[in-house]
Amino acid sequence: MSLKNTTKVACSIKFQRSRKPYYSSGTVDWSLVDKSVKQNNEFRSVPTEREFASNMLMVGAIMLVIAVAIAVSITWYTTKEYEPHIHQKAMRTAMFIPLIIVPLCTAIVGFQGFLNHRRMLTIFQLAHTDEMTNLANRRAFMQEARALFEETDLDYQGLSMFIVDLDHFKKVNDAYGHEAGDEVLIHASEQIVKALPEYSMVARLGGEEFGVLLPYTDITEIHRYAEAIRHRVASKACAYLEHRIQVSASVGVGIAHPRDTVRSVMTRADDALYDAKDEGRNRFVIAA
Repeated sequence: MSLKNTTKVACSIKFQRSRKPYYSSGTVDWSLVDKSVKQNNEFRSVPTEREFASNMLMVGAIMLVIAVAIAVSITWYTTKEYEPHIHQKAMRTAMFIPLIIVPLCTAIVGFQGFLNHRRMLTIFQLAHTDEMTNLANRRAFMQEARALFEETDLDYQGLSMFIVDLDHFKKVNDAYGHEAGDEVLIHASEQIVKALPEYSMVARLGGEEFGVLLPYTDITEIHRYAEAIRHRVASKACAYLEHRIQVSASVGVGIAHPRDTVRSVMTRADDALYDAKDEGRNRFVIAA
């Protein structure tokens, strides 16, 4: 959309094209049921309900084996001098009682633990989700970005960050009210998600600003997805009551290079966003 799109990235096209895809974890899904959360950072550290239940079953099975072994050992030692029929009856009882008590206790403790785990997941979700759009929030975005920068070999793997800002959003609030503004934000967030592949991450950073983490294999992918965001937001009007509210978006893109940090790439994307605003809005600028 901008002449800067070409001039800023021309020097990097040659080596960017050779990069291989590496990221296939899918978009962030905040459902509380059976959704896998990745490892190695706070954003990725909460076990799912399925994992929690599996852990409880494993603990229960281990406790059952230990309880039976202890009960049988003690009973055998204390009744080995008794009459054979008494000894055999005591051994059967020693095996039977743990089979009742241990599963019952495990079920009671596990159920309470399951409820506590559900509450923990809910709190975790609230802390990492934007309430209005149901996207990841800024905290989740920054945590995921730091994790991706640590995991990605930027010499061979492509990673980019988009900053998307709705143009003249204040005019929407002034003309139609804040409730309409909220609907426009939700609508715009849906268009951004639909414009991007499943392996990207979309977050609301605050106000009318959204962030995107996008791995890529070819520089043309960044052009294609940045234009897709711009086009979908501008062409899909938001229906609110009897109104159809039209907004546009400016997009700034920062491309990560070796020795870059999350902050340096975000600053580059912010600068590109300001350039897009200065050049007339409703466009994207890529800063390589």
